[in-house]
Amino acid sequence: MAVSPTSLLSCLASSAVLTVLAWAVIKKDSTLKIAGKYICIFLTVIVLRMLLPVEFGFTVTFLSRHVMTCLRDMMFFTINFGTFDITVGQILLFLWIAGAAAGFFIRTGRYIYFTYFIEKCPGYFRYNMEAVISRINGEYRKAGKFEVLFVPNIQAPAVFGLVRPKILMPGTAYTEEEIYYILKHEMLHYYRHDMLVKILCEILCTIYWWNPAVFLLRKLISRMLEIRVDCLLTSEFSGEEKIRYLECIIKSMKAAKEREAALMIPFAAQKQGIMMQRFQCVLENHWVHNRRKGFVVATCSCLLFILSVSFIVEPWYGEDIPGTFGYPDPETSYLIEKDGCYEAYIDGELIGEILEITEPFTELQVYKNKEDLPDEN
Repeated sequence: MAVSPTSLLSCLASSAVLTVLAWAVIKKDSTLKIAGKYICIFLTVIVLRMLLPVEFGFTVTFLSRHVMTCLRDMMFFTINFGTFDITVGQILLFLWIAGAAAGFFIRTGRYIYFTYFIEKCPGYFRYNMEAVISRINGEYRKAGKFEVLFVPNIQAPAVFGLVRPKILMPGTAYTEEEIYYILKHEMLHYYRHDMLVKILCEILCTIYWWNPAVFLLRKLISRMLEIRVDCLLTSEFSGEEKIRYLECIIKSMKAAKEREAALMIPFAAQKQGIMMQRFQCVLENHWVHNRRKGFVVATCSCLLFILSVSFIVEPWYGEDIPGTFGYPDPETSYLIEKDGCYEAYIDGELIGEILEITEPFTELQVYKNKEDLPDEN
């Protein structure tokens, strides 16, 4: 298992294709009804793929004489800045790291500021919150402690925090029954560890800040988290209770006019299409357990993951070796056989693959695998 520029490129391409496929499935009510709760397995596979931009031992390599070779040459193109030279690839790597670092500090700063802000917010005492929380904990068979705060700056209720969860309430006048629905919804998010999922999504968006597919994946995951909680919460509701629950969501939706913070899970989203899909899933009970569906979706997800890591496209190397001067040093350079080709290591670094041993590789030692390398290498 190794990480290389081409394995990263393969990861980005395959995860983007899988994300678009997930979007197509989730967007259509008919396909979402077929996949049901098990679409979460597919989304998990996509996240796992993004976290593993590696090349496995069973990965089959295809050599590209044109596209990948041109891309490689572009990355190794050297720009002179007077006293030093730098390649295009080094510039892009610097911008990537700088953007990720900036995103990390911005997100961390917002989180610290928001945490400091809500610590000064008063408690929400419109009704007996402790009694409502105790009732819901009894229904969930949990014993979590939640602090309910009045936060006038938000428009929709939300849950916030990992260790000491807080349910944030706006100034909207809710009835006691609506308060029960809201708290039960937000507490279920917490008990299902959805805050951890949100944090993982933010980490991915921080790392791949330039990749639009990651932000689409975050939206899809957020949508499925809401649908899952809605369906689980209302699974034993009567038809009338479902209607009152959905009316509560509509009430919150009308009051919500601003985007929620990244690490908050709001009660109602702003987009009408998403809300209509949530309503349909609740009324038609899309979250029904079905072993056959689960097996099919899980199997297809695993096969797609295996397929995404089974192939990689490498640039073709002729006699020109970017980044080297003259012939490679046989003391620090070598070849390793792989699937009818040879991996070329120059000064211990993998530079790509060659189809046959020609100049300037003829003096290099050929090994069956890395385990055969002498200790000094």
